[in-house]
Amino acid sequence: MLAEAVSVGPIKVTYVHEDPASGYAVLEWESPPMAASPPVHIHHRTEEGFYVLSGVYRFLVDGSEIDGRSGAHVLVRRGVAHTFWNAGDMPARCLIILAPSDFAPYFRDLSDGLAGAESEEDAMNVGENCPRDTTSRSWAGPSSHRRRPASASYHLTTCSVERASSPYSS
Repeated sequence: MLAEAVSVGPIKVTYVHEDPASGYAVLEWESPPMAASPPVHIHHRTEEGFYVLSGVYRFLVDGSEIDGRSGAHVLVRRGVAHTFWNAGDMPARCLIILAPSDFAPYFRDLSDGLAGAESEEDAMNVGENCPRDTTSRSWAGPSSHRRRPASASYHLTTCSVERASSPYSS
């Protein structure tokens, strides 16, 4: 079965694995350089792991910026404000692991909402209907059009960063 892919602006999100019974989802996130990033947001029930396949992503987690090159793994615990963006001048790809998987359908809804927006104002309001798991600002709001997110004040907890020796390391 072919994986389903949706577009969120210039970003391609491919559903690699999505089965609510499994307790997790795996998405592939492909981002061109200078693409808008998600706004700083918090997942209240979901843990989000990122594994960088190619390119360079920058993560803002717990108030710290972390560069993630190919092979890097960043884990964002629930309750931690974060965002990420392609920090390089080439396209970048990463896998996103969501546990539990409840948040995964959001990108389909976001893609549909942006495709149906009839004006810039409509597009700016699409992200306001965040899933109950997330506290966020609009995807199309002013900070999402910057390469680097605006500074924000927020309550944060923990993040771990690991470097794996191969894509199949545990």
